[in-house]
Amino acid sequence: MKKMTEKQKARLFQQRRNENFRASNRLEGFTIEPVTLTAQEALQRIGELRRHYER
Repeated sequence: MKKMTEKQKARLFQQRRNENFRASNRLEGFTIEPVTLTAQEALQRIGELRRHYER
């Protein structure tokens, strides 16, 4: 088995954390849909938030 790079480990940890968060919320009776953004959409959203909060 190949060793994972640090970037792969970080991505795997992030995925697991998100899965665990959603599972925990389901147990509590909440349903949260995952947000899927393209890189361009994410950068646009970050820019909007910065303009709003960095007045």
